[in-house]
Amino acid sequence: MNQIIKRVTYMESVFNEVQKAFAEGVDIEDALLQEKIEILIQYYESEQWKIDYSADERGELPADLKRGVLSEDGVYNLLNDIDSLKKKGWENDELYKRK
Repeated sequence: MNQIIKRVTYMESVFNEVQKAFAEGVDIEDALLQEKIEILIQYYESEQWKIDYSADERGELPADLKRGVLSEDGVYNLLNDIDSLKKKGWENDELYKRK
């Protein structure tokens, strides 16, 4: 169980960093951001995410553990927004222009 908690804690930090960078209008092509996005994608699409999600569903994780990364919609929506932004071009995005 300790490994799951460590993994979820780490992945939560990656998730939060990507969310923050996206909200602040950081260049989506930034190499460090791309690396974090790839880590998030690999985790979200992995069997490990499913195991962690199931442990959470069974109530096996501490109540005070931040676990937004285990939210199906949260990660999916973030990755979808990033993908949409890449497809239409960061410079043309209205959210980015307001920053």
